[in-house]
Amino acid sequence: MTLPAYPTENELHAFIDDELGASRRAEIAGILREDAALAMRIAAYKADRERLRTAFDGVDEQPLPTAWAAQIQAAFASRRRAVITRRFAVAAGVALAASVIVVARWQRQRDDTILAEAEAARDGQLDGRLVGGEPLPEPASRDGLLRSALDMHVRAPDLKRFGFQLVRMELFGRPSGGAAQLLYLDPNQRSLTIYVRHSDGTVQFDLLRRGQTRVCVWQDDVVGAVIIAPVSAAEMLRIASSAYTDLNL
Repeated sequence: MTLPAYPTENELHAFIDDELGASRRAEIAGILREDAALAMRIAAYKADRERLRTAFDGVDEQPLPTAWAAQIQAAFASRRRAVITRRFAVAAGVALAASVIVVARWQRQRDDTILAEAEAARDGQLDGRLVGGEPLPEPASRDGLLRSALDMHVRAPDLKRFGFQLVRMELFGRPSGGAAQLLYLDPNQRSLTIYVRHSDGTVQFDLLRRGQTRVCVWQDDVVGAVIIAPVSAAEMLRIASSAYTDLNL
């Protein structure tokens, strides 16, 4: 008898959010009954989800205090990429995810141009598209291409620990500077895209759901990015934090 495949990290979060098909959900439920350690991980993830749900509850109705907005803007404005260390970038990524409650209402009053660009890039509708190389160049070469196109000291995020492998990079010309789209696939051929360009200078963070797809939009004072993927909210926050760390070197 063939045993069911051990669940990936993405499947665990989809299991918690009830986003799996009935057959696969039943397989994972059976695995959990036999694997106490995995069951404990699921319990911890569920606790995280409940904390997120509690934190987001009613956020749309809560105005952002002016003092909070000023503090967030000042904190991001004080960062300068040339002096960011990896340790600071990790902390910044975690802080970015943690600050979603504060910033969510604030950003909804802002321009959604970067989101429109990201969706157009994902759908192959962004004008002036250039392929950054197929087959994909080696990491050092593709990061060099990315830095040259964006005129920023960045690198392509490594998302292998989330089950996503970078398979294509596309570069775009824009009137106000270059942009890039990074396409990742997981073993089930689910796609994740990261669209990245220079920030317009505003601080922005949002987490959206469109059907089975999550969209994370963020900007600091230097870089703006949009992640689009069919993952749970908790997993998207982890991916966004990791991607933010890598983009900030």
